[in-house]
Amino acid sequence: MWRRIRHLFIIPMFIVLMSFMQVAREPIGKITFPLNRVFVIRAGTSQLLMAHFNMEVYPGDKIETKKESRCEITLKNGDVVRIDENSIYTLEDVKISEKEVKAESFLSVGRLWSNIRKIFSKDDYFKVKSPSAVIAVRGTIYRVNANPDTTTQVFVYDGEVQVSPYSPGMGKAVQPGQQAPQQPRSLKPTYVPPPTYVAPPQEVSLETWIEIVRAQQQIVIKPDGTYEKAEFDPVKDAQLEWVQWNKRRDEMLQR
Repeated sequence: MWRRIRHLFIIPMFIVLMSFMQVAREPIGKITFPLNRVFVIRAGTSQLLMAHFNMEVYPGDKIETKKESRCEITLKNGDVVRIDENSIYTLEDVKISEKEVKAESFLSVGRLWSNIRKIFSKDDYFKVKSPSAVIAVRGTIYRVNANPDTTTQVFVYDGEVQVSPYSPGMGKAVQPGQQAPQQPRSLKPTYVPPPTYVAPPQEVSLETWIEIVRAQQQIVIKPDGTYEKAEFDPVKDAQLEWVQWNKRRDEMLQR
C-alpha cells in the first residue's frame, strides 16, 4: 500500500521536474524549412521527433535528414544553416543572441550550407566541425561536405573561413580549477617497474595548421590531416541543384 502511495507522489514530481527543465532551457533558433523526413533528437534522449515548421531547437539537439529531405535552421540572430539529405548535424554548444555569438556544431556526415552575418566582437565565434576539419567563420557564406570516407570539402562564396584539422578522438581539456577524472583504483598488488631515464623536453614541430580559404576557393581535408586547396569554377558550381536551392533561399532572407 505504501509503495503505491509513494509512486503516486514520485510520478507527478518527475513530470513537473522534466517540464521545468524544458522551460528553463532557452531555444537558440527555429526550424524554418523542414522538407520531407526531418527528425530532431533532443539532447540526452534517443527519441526521434518529426520536425515541423517553427519548431524550436536547443543546445545539444541533433537534426537528422533522411533521403530526399532537407532542413533549414534559422538562429535567433538571423544566421542560417541548412543541411541536405542524409545528413546528421548537432548543435553542440551554442549561445546565440543579437549581441552574442558563441557556437560550436558538428556535421557528422552530409552536406551543409551556412549564411553567417559578420561577427564584430573578438570574443564571438562560429565553428563547424566535421570528422576531419574545424571551420571557423566570422561572417561568410560557405558550404561543407562531410563525406562518408571522412574527407571534408569546404567551398567559400563570400568572405573567408579558417580551416584546421580535427580528430574526433580529441578530448576536452581540463579547465582551470577542475581536476582531471580519476581512474578506478585496483586493490590488487601490481608490479611497479624500476625508475627509467626520461629524456629532457625537446622542441617538436607543430602537427596542426590553419589555412585561410577565401571566396571562390575550396579546400579538401583528408583524415590524415593533409589538405589540398584550389580555386573552383563558379559557373560549373552554380549548376549544382544544391547550390541553386541555397542561393534561392538566401535571396529570401530578410535581415
